[in-house]
Amino acid sequence: MQQSNNPTFQISNSRRFWVMSGLLLSSVMASLDSSFVPIAFSDLIDDLDTSTSQVVWVALGYLIAATGPMLFMARVADRIGRATMFGIGTLVYAIAMSACGFAESVSMLITFRVVQGFGMAMFLPTTFTLATEVYPPEERGKALGIMASGNAFGFLLGPIFAGWLLDAYDWHALFLSRIPIGIIAIGLGFTIFGKEIGRTKVERKHYDIIGATLLTLSLFGLLFGFNRLPVEDNHLDVFVWAIFLMGVVLFPIFIKHEQKSPDPIIDIDLFKNNKKFTRAGVAYSVLFASFPAELFVLPMFLIVGLEIRPWDVGFLMAVGAVVTFFISPQAGKLADKFGADRLCTVGTILAIVGYLLMMLVPLEGSIWILYFAMAVFGIGTGLFFSPNNSIIMSSVPPERASMASGLIGTFRQTGYAVGFAVIASMVTAFQDRFEENWAGAALGNIQESSAIEISNFFHNGSVWSPEVLLYIFKMSVILCASILLITLIFSIPNLKYSRFTNLGTIGFTLFIGIGSMALLGNTSVIKMEPSTLLSSIELKVVNKPQAFYMESKLPIDIESRFALQGGKDLYMSNCAVCHGEQLEGLEYLGVKLTENEYVNNHTVNELVSHIKQGRPLADPENRTGVIMPGFPQFSDSELTRLATFLKSK
Repeated sequence: MQQSNNPTFQISNSRRFWVMSGLLLSSVMASLDSSFVPIAFSDLIDDLDTSTSQVVWVALGYLIAATGPMLFMARVADRIGRATMFGIGTLVYAIAMSACGFAESVSMLITFRVVQGFGMAMFLPTTFTLATEVYPPEERGKALGIMASGNAFGFLLGPIFAGWLLDAYDWHALFLSRIPIGIIAIGLGFTIFGKEIGRTKVERKHYDIIGATLLTLSLFGLLFGFNRLPVEDNHLDVFVWAIFLMGVVLFPIFIKHEQKSPDPIIDIDLFKNNKKFTRAGVAYSVLFASFPAELFVLPMFLIVGLEIRPWDVGFLMAVGAVVTFFISPQAGKLADKFGADRLCTVGTILAIVGYLLMMLVPLEGSIWILYFAMAVFGIGTGLFFSPNNSIIMSSVPPERASMASGLIGTFRQTGYAVGFAVIASMVTAFQDRFEENWAGAALGNIQESSAIEISNFFHNGSVWSPEVLLYIFKMSVILCASILLITLIFSIPNLKYSRFTNLGTIGFTLFIGIGSMALLGNTSVIKMEPSTLLSSIELKVVNKPQAFYMESKLPIDIESRFALQGGKDLYMSNCAVCHGEQLEGLEYLGVKLTENEYVNNHTVNELVSHIKQGRPLADPENRTGVIMPGFPQFSDSELTRLATFLKSK
């Protein structure tokens, strides 16, 4: 059968438009998932009555199922036709995606997500190859740029839709809302290619099922170990170690099997004999390994820590997505003209700068710096994606184009999966360490000031407090910005690479990353353990205070700066609109609260009751003629902090 990539002049512009639309729609639908789920973790934990360690596998199970079989399915696509495989994969993916919306338990959701990931493994490798078939060879960079921008758009824009859907509905809507898109994608998948595009078939006498199985099991074992071993007491669990060691052992077995296989899913010689291909693949994987800091930890900090609405967080995330979307196609054209290596280098530098700018986000006040940081990060990734894909595709012989196309998806999914597993375990490990150190310190004979500090730590949210989440976010940013140094070095044009260079790159990255994280830990205001425990000043000692709702409760110094600060935050977000930011009182809205006779003549408990109930117009004691709304939704501790703040004025 005649291949379609030769008679490209026979493809009309309208036909090309519909083919690219179908490919982009399915790619965007798939890439949305990678950024949809992490933003809904807190909702999933509450609704499915599960834990962070379990719900992480809603994302990881999907990534493993999408990554392990991907190259094997690319070979099967050569046999049955890429257009046919695209249609079948889109169908499997859309059905599983719909089923996820009806899952009633976390185990059921993980199962459907695994099937969904397998559907993605079926159709995603074909998208890049099908896109190049409808463009002439001299416009390959443009085709890859369009596909890269579509993937990046869905990958980075996911939090916008997730934020809106979580605000309006719940996590089920993340899946159910895309059913119409899935139906359209299925329809296009079976109609847009006609009898020419993607119909070429390659006869094969051997299918590397063993290789695909070894790769999938190896990825599962490695990611399971990366995610589980650093947290809780899993390093003492023989089962966890067994799964991890299975992954470690099976990976070199997979490499040896591929070298002997008559038709391997991965041609190891591509990596051994083509340094340009290897560098581009590693750089691409590492870039995606850095994404969890932006797509997972940042939304968690903003939504849980700063209590910003998911919808607003989604708009923030959209900045980077929109910039990437518009930059990527232009980057593909520029790569054809000026060289892909140069653009990859510049793009990586800008991505690192974008991450470093995120470090400037304040705990209080405007987060405008994040908008600028996201824009810089978006420019960087936009300049990197399509030129790097062009390097990968152009550095392999034509008969390996399908394999290279499948490897692009594998590089992306593997990088993101490894990064997600490591970052998720780091978040959990830091939280465990905080809680263990602070709670453990409370069980000993400690100074009164330390007991108060510990009590405030837990009253202010413990490991989910804004301070702790900001600390974890900055640690994640440092780690991800550091590993991007690997992408940067591997993208530098005309640099001679050797085993010494590679080892030096890894060592340099580890030195920068670990050193920077240690520096942040030593200079951060918040510490892994109470800062006053080792104070040489002898204060009153409290013998094993039971500060956590046990036999007795450690009295809290309500005049401490922690209580006052918490009360001020509550006042500014709920009361200042009527009573003024300086408590000066606003005409026709609220009375002056500084040196207020009512406040001064009532106790904190009386003020708590008053604030909680409010005061209607019909109340005989209402002398202002203005309704004072009540705040029954506040906890007693929050109302106490607010009343304490008012008494201090």
